[in-house]
Amino acid sequence: MKLSEQIKKDRQQLAEFSSLSQKLTFIWDYYKALVIAVAAIILVSLISFVSNIGRENINLYVVLLNNDTLVAEYEESFFNDTMSRRGIDMKGKTSSVNTELSLGLSNNEAADMETMQVLTALFSISDLDVYVAPEEYFEYFAANNGFADLSVLIDAGLLEKEDLYRYDNGTENQPVQGIILHDGSPLHKAGYYHDDVIIGVVGNATNLDEAIALVTQLLRDRN
Repeated sequence: MKLSEQIKKDRQQLAEFSSLSQKLTFIWDYYKALVIAVAAIILVSLISFVSNIGRENINLYVVLLNNDTLVAEYEESFFNDTMSRRGIDMKGKTSSVNTELSLGLSNNEAADMETMQVLTALFSISDLDVYVAPEEYFEYFAANNGFADLSVLIDAGLLEKEDLYRYDNGTENQPVQGIILHDGSPLHKAGYYHDDVIIGVVGNATNLDEAIALVTQLLRDRN
């Protein structure tokens, strides 16, 4: 039977029902597969729309693990200003900086486990460009090749002045996965940290060019 003939037949049968409940039952029995499929499409589209609201305005995702923003004054515009000095057009754009994640500070193993799951997810789904953390929490992702080799992405003249982080993976040529930032670095002066931390560019970063631009400018500002 052709689709047009089936629809005509269904309409005739639907007209025979006197109550609304009977009509709704008939529609559900015959078209529930289609209704479910359409509802699923709408739900997926809605989730995608909500999760991407404002994302077109973000050109850099940064996580600052165990930072000082809860206890110290800091420069909120630091990252946008740094990008602008590097020549990145920030008109209508912004850097998304996550300062809420911490590990090993509360003696709460469950909370630490949740944070590790969040970080692992961010690394896995390319929803993170720049990661800053104390060495013990930087090393975990370095051991899993989580970072780009800065030695091939940043001018050697800048890197030779820095304290470079290389994870010992047992190979002869170990990549530069991070730069150790000591007291006096631009991030420290901006109020984000007081102890040593390591900054790295995530290997599968979505905004790789912007991430490299940020790190490069941080090095230039320091020197």
